[in-house]
Amino acid sequence: MSEPVHRAAPGPLAAGSPLRTALYVMLAYALLGVVAGVVWEWVWTPPGQVISQHQLFYDSDASLRRVYTGTGIYVVVGAVASALVALVVCLRTRGRELLVLVLILVGSGLAAALMWRVGTLLGPANPATLAAHTTALTRTHGQLTVAGKSPYLAWPMASLLVLALVYFGWPGSLAARTHADERSTDHREADISGPSHG
Repeated sequence: MSEPVHRAAPGPLAAGSPLRTALYVMLAYALLGVVAGVVWEWVWTPPGQVISQHQLFYDSDASLRRVYTGTGIYVVVGAVASALVALVVCLRTRGRELLVLVLILVGSGLAAALMWRVGTLLGPANPATLAAHTTALTRTHGQLTVAGKSPYLAWPMASLLVLALVYFGWPGSLAARTHADERSTDHREADISGPSHG
């Protein structure tokens, strides 16, 4: 008489497990947040400023107009990056809609913070600090900043929009899962109702 074969339970990091999915999604958002921060600083043109007697002045009208370009570029780059990573995540994790919804909200917030942090670290230092310690006429550049709190919503809003478009506008996997569930139910019913051999 053969002994029953006991299969080991899959570990928490097994393929398709919720923990593994969460790690991959968080890593994807974190990496793209860092890349977006580099791109944000790279495409931004800093406004020119002049320090005189501890005071800061813009060196031209063009520099004055560039004061808020950092915020605008942050929104555009962040929204595009967020949409791209959300599209890949949604397509690769069909069948885990509720989990992905939570992961997208957390991951997009993490990416928004990382993008800001990396961009500001790569950009010019705060000219107010230099102005506080010098009286000589000195040329410098404005700091890369984000004005207000609402621009940070570009990440979660873009991700949620893509999630809605994929899950509600392309419900193919949902229909496939429903069909698979129906077939599984039919097989179980057939096994139960089938003739038994004594």
